[in-house]
Amino acid sequence: MKIGSSPSQPAKPVTAAEPKAVTAERNQLSALATTAAAKTIVSQSQSATPQAPVTVQHPLLKQFGDALGMGLGVVVTEALRAIPSWNAPVLGADGKPVADVAGATRIGNHDILKRHEEVVGPQVAALVQKMPPGAVHDLLAGFAEGATAAPGTTYRLESKIEDTFEGK
Repeated sequence: MKIGSSPSQPAKPVTAAEPKAVTAERNQLSALATTAAAKTIVSQSQSATPQAPVTVQHPLLKQFGDALGMGLGVVVTEALRAIPSWNAPVLGADGKPVADVAGATRIGNHDILKRHEEVVGPQVAALVQKMPPGAVHDLLAGFAEGATAAPGTTYRLESKIEDTFEGK
C-alpha cells in the first residue's frame, strides 16, 4: 500500500490562542475539576458506612497534616486574642474558673479562656471518620489531631511565657 505524500485537504495554519482566552479556559476547567472532586468526596463520604477503625496508609501525610493543623491552630488561637468574647474565662457550674478542659489543665493562676477550648479539631475529626481510607483521609486525620491539640498547647505556651516575664 502506497501512502501519498500530499494531503487531500490543505492543512489549516495553527494560530496561537490569546492569553486571556487561555486563562479563562484554564479557570473554567479548574472550576469544573474542583466541583467534580468535591462532589466525589461528598458522595463517597455519604455512602461510607462506619466500619472498623481505619489504619493510616500514608504516615508522612498524617504527620504533615498534624504539623499543619498545629501551626494553623496556634495562629488562630492567638488571633482570637483580639476578640474580647474569646478571652473570657471558662466557668464551671459554680461560676468559678474551671481547673481543666479537654486538652488543657489549669497552670498556676492562669485562667483557661474560651479560646483555649478545642473547637475546630473535633469537628474536622468527625468529618474525617466518614471519609474512605486514603491519602486525603490520612492528611485530614493528622490535621484534625493537630488542630485539636493546638488550643491546649497555646495555653501552656502562654502560661510559660507569662511566668518567664513575671520571673516565676
